[in-house]
Amino acid sequence: MRQFVSLLSAFVLALVINTAAGAAQTTSIVTTGLTLPTKVIMGPHGSLLVSENGTTTANTGRVSVVDRTTGERHTLISGLPSAVDNLGGPPDPDGTTGIYLDGHLLYITSGVGDAVTNIGGAQYPTGTDSSPLFSSVMEVFLPQRFESLDSEFHMTMDDQNALAEGRWIRIRNQEGSSIFVRVVANLPDYRPDPTPVHPDAVRASHLFAVEKVGWNLFVVDASYNMIHKINLFTGNVTPFVEFPNRPNPLFGTIGPPTVEAVPTNIHRVGSHFLVSELTGFPFVPGLADVQSISLWDGTATPFVQGLSSAMDICPVRGPGRSMSYYTIEFSTNQLAGAPGRMQYIDGDGNRSVVVPTLITPSSMVRDERTGDIFVTNIYPGTITKVQF
Repeated sequence: MRQFVSLLSAFVLALVINTAAGAAQTTSIVTTGLTLPTKVIMGPHGSLLVSENGTTTANTGRVSVVDRTTGERHTLISGLPSAVDNLGGPPDPDGTTGIYLDGHLLYITSGVGDAVTNIGGAQYPTGTDSSPLFSSVMEVFLPQRFESLDSEFHMTMDDQNALAEGRWIRIRNQEGSSIFVRVVANLPDYRPDPTPVHPDAVRASHLFAVEKVGWNLFVVDASYNMIHKINLFTGNVTPFVEFPNRPNPLFGTIGPPTVEAVPTNIHRVGSHFLVSELTGFPFVPGLADVQSISLWDGTATPFVQGLSSAMDICPVRGPGRSMSYYTIEFSTNQLAGAPGRMQYIDGDGNRSVVVPTLITPSSMVRDERTGDIFVTNIYPGTITKVQF
C-alpha cells in the first residue's frame, strides 16, 4: 500500500492534465481543506466523521466532524500519530487511517509513519520514530453530543507515551468535555523481509481500515495483504485471512511476475465481509476486485471483478432482501493518469457508471435518509457529494 501511496503525487499531476473540465450534474464539492482524507463514516445527528493522514509536520493526524448538509468541518481529535514516510518517492504523510464508530466508541487505526525507511530499494527500521503508536489500534470513549462540540481534543506526546505504556488517558477540551483513550493493540511496525541482496531488510505494516463484530475488531493491513482479528478484551492479535498474490498479465513488459492484492476497505454485510482490493504495481486495469469473506472461517470468494484500483464498496439494501452496490476506483488506469470513477451494480450484476470523474477517491459512505453518497478525495483534500 505504501508503494501505491508513494506514487500518488506524480499521479495527481498527470491526472489534472488528463481530466476533462466539469463534473457530473449530480456531484458537488461540499468540503475542502482536509489533510489527506482516508476514510469517511456516518456520525450522529447529520454528521460525518473523516480520518486524515495529516500534514508534513509529525503527529498532525486527526479525525474531523463534517456537517452532511453544509459541508462545514471542525476538528474532533488532533495530535494523532503521523509522519512523512521514508519509503521512496514523494514525501507522503502517513497517519490516521481506518475509523469505526460504535455508539460513543470510536476505533482508530494508525499507519506506519516514519518507522521504516527506504535504503537502496529495501526497507529498514529508522530507529527514530516520530510516534510510539504507529501501527496501533486505539479505542476512544466520546462524550454526549460530541459532534456539536466547538473545541477539539488534542493528543500530546505525553499522552502518546502514556498510551504506549498501556495506560488509559483522559483528554479535555476547552469546553471542559473529556474523552478517554486506550490502546487496544500496538502491532509491530514491520517484520523481517530478507533478500539475498538485503538480508536485514524488513517490510512495513500499513493498517488501513477497521470493522467491528461483537468483541472483535477486523483490521485491514494493506501492506501485509491480510486482515488481523483483534480481541477487544485481551488485545490478542491473530491472522483472520491472507490474500495471495495473483499473476501479473503484463509481466515481461512491466512489473514483477505477480501482483499483490492490497486490501483497502472492509464492510460487514450479514454473515460476510466485503473487502475491496486495489492490487499493487503495475496497477493493471481490470485486475482489481471486491472479495466476499466468510465471517465464520475467513473463506474468500470473488464478489465483484474487473475493477481498476478499487478503493471501496457501498452496499445498498432494497425492498425485501434485494441488494445493490456502489464501487469507487482510485483510477481507471493509474499509470496513464486516468481519473477515478463511481459505478453502480444492480441486483443482477449489471453495471453503470454513476460518476465518470473522481479525483483520487479514497472512501465513501451513503446517507440512508437521502440516498446521497459522500466520497473523500485524498489529494484535493475534499468531499464530493453525489446526489440521487
